[in-house]
Amino acid sequence: MENSRISILVGRNDTEAKELGMKLRSSGADVSYSQHSPLEIQHEALIRKPDALILTSRTQHTDELCALLKRTDHAPFIVMISDGTVMGDDRCRPASADMVLDHSDNERYDKLFKKLFGRIEKECDSHGLHDRQIAETLFEFCITKNYNGYRFILEAIKLASYSGAFSRCISKDIYPEIAAKFSVTSSCVERNIRTAIRSSWTKSGVKVKREYFGPFTLDPDWIPTNSEFIFIVADRLTLRLGGHI
Repeated sequence: MENSRISILVGRNDTEAKELGMKLRSSGADVSYSQHSPLEIQHEALIRKPDALILTSRTQHTDELCALLKRTDHAPFIVMISDGTVMGDDRCRPASADMVLDHSDNERYDKLFKKLFGRIEKECDSHGLHDRQIAETLFEFCITKNYNGYRFILEAIKLASYSGAFSRCISKDIYPEIAAKFSVTSSCVERNIRTAIRSSWTKSGVKVKREYFGPFTLDPDWIPTNSEFIFIVADRLTLRLGGHI
């Protein structure tokens, strides 16, 4: 997995936080900032649904904030950078975070990158669909290896299955990703996927079509677009296998 798929919310917007954000961005992460107010951080986290959230000792009510975010469907991996700061009567409680880094540790950035990027990559691999699961479904739709677009569709569904880690803009993200992997152009990927879907659609059974696409299939002239086919199949498979979308 490429680090560019990782979204990170930094719960501060000051010089030190921006320095950290620049280092994370240089590694390919999508970084955004919030004020250190717990209400602002909560709002941004619920809206943006980041893969990771970085807090510091300056944030108040960290236990309550972490507990709330951990109950959401897209709970972020929470990193606490502790510098022993006390704000009022509320002291940062490191136990509320998934990972704690000492502000004075010279290796804190290296530890953060290794833990954060490694964890997100492993998590996406565990939540993503595997080739065999996708191949079995493609076979139901009569999409087999004799189609040039077969390997592209398989890869596209696998990318689309990553829960919250990959953009759903098929032309800007998924096509270029596949094109780079197979050393072809994005237009080649799009064209071959479209040809495979359209050519196999008339061959596949009504039952499997309705199972995945529901009432749309009542229209005999309807054929799913590339994005409709890829994302609907990815979501259906993910739910069937006990995941979430």
